[in-house]
Amino acid sequence: MFSFITSEIPSFMKLELEKLFKKLNPLIKKNTKYMMFAVPLLFMSIFNLIFFLFFGGFANGMFAIAVVYALMAAVGMALYKESKHIKKKIKELEMEHMVTRIKKSDVINDYKKDDYISLIKSQPGIGIQTFMNFLTEENERKRMMEDVNH
Repeated sequence: MFSFITSEIPSFMKLELEKLFKKLNPLIKKNTKYMMFAVPLLFMSIFNLIFFLFFGGFANGMFAIAVVYALMAAVGMALYKESKHIKKKIKELEMEHMVTRIKKSDVINDYKKDDYISLIKSQPGIGIQTFMNFLTEENERKRMMEDVNH
């Protein structure tokens, strides 16, 4: 999943993003599996239940089949809700990893670190972009410090 994205990313960013995705990968796989089963179960069962309601399936003694479709819908809904919880956990872990990494930086001053952290927390939708901006600034400052020392 990550390899096709990283072809244009500098190596210092690639390293950090690989660490992040390595931490998130088990949850992403679990979320994908749940969604893969939840969506077809929901659609198939709801479609068939509607079919039974409108075309008189209950009158033909097919109550047991309707119960099976209702159970399938319940399982699909449970998997879907669990998937939503996993997505929330992925976002929390992602934010936690980025904030921890920013706090560990010894190149960026505390004021700038706080700016990055508050931006990530206030706008989680662009958290990865903010994190990449942080990594770029950190890398530039490291290079400037190395140039001064040489």
